Amino acid sequence: MTSDDSQTPSRADEAYVALRERIVDCRLAPGLRITERQLAADLGIGLTPVRQALTRLDSENLVRTLPRRGYQVTPLTLGSVNELFQVWRILGPAIAELAARNMPVDNRAEVMSRYRARVDSARRDGGLPSVLQTDAELWMRLAEATGNSRLIAMYVRLVDELRRVFMLSYHDPAAAGALALLSDGDDWFLSDDPAKIRAHTECFIDTAHRGVLAILTSWPSVVQAEVVPPAAWFLH
Repeated sequence: MTSDDSQTPSRADEAYVALRERIVDCRLAPGLRITERQLAADLGIGLTPVRQALTRLDSENLVRTLPRRGYQVTPLTLGSVNELFQVWRILGPAIAELAARNMPVDNRAEVMSRYRARVDSARRDGGLPSVLQTDAELWMRLAEATGNSRLIAMYVRLVDELRRVFMLSYHDPAAAGALALLSDGDDWFLSDDPAKIRAHTECFIDTAHRGVLAILTSWPSVVQAEVVPPAAWFLH
């Protein structure tokens, strides 16, 4: 085996990346029943790599195994959405505060200047999904600036689950208004007062949480155990 061969992704890796992207972007909707055979046909990949990919996704709580019945994209409930935001409200301010302590203000200003430019471009050309991606990249930059490998790992795990929530909400016509504040007020990171950075981060997360709940609780499925998108969602 050559060095190039050793760096070539396996078919299981290819299946994992493809399925993970589809789940995180809600192209495979929460609660959807899926089978190895169906996914293998869709991806043009064999059953064994798909099975290995699904095992990894199960360990990440993005799918769950249904014995003798296949698999299901992990459903979202109002309870699970609230839990995600509770974790993010603890983790986000800690990341922001520690990153600010580790970065000189000039570096922080440069990071935010680039972020503002990318958000403006994303809003103009790509809409909310691109804005969400830009936000995620900013938070990844801040997580890395903490220098804490455990915080970074926790953020990486959380961000995909949060993206599912935002992407699901995005398909609702009310999303544009309810989630418009996700990227506003970005000068918060330039303050030299850790308490102000923490308070603004908490406000940012609370605003997003309220916006998402306003959308999800307007759906008829709120009376069920799982959050199920309206039928019209699948026509977009």
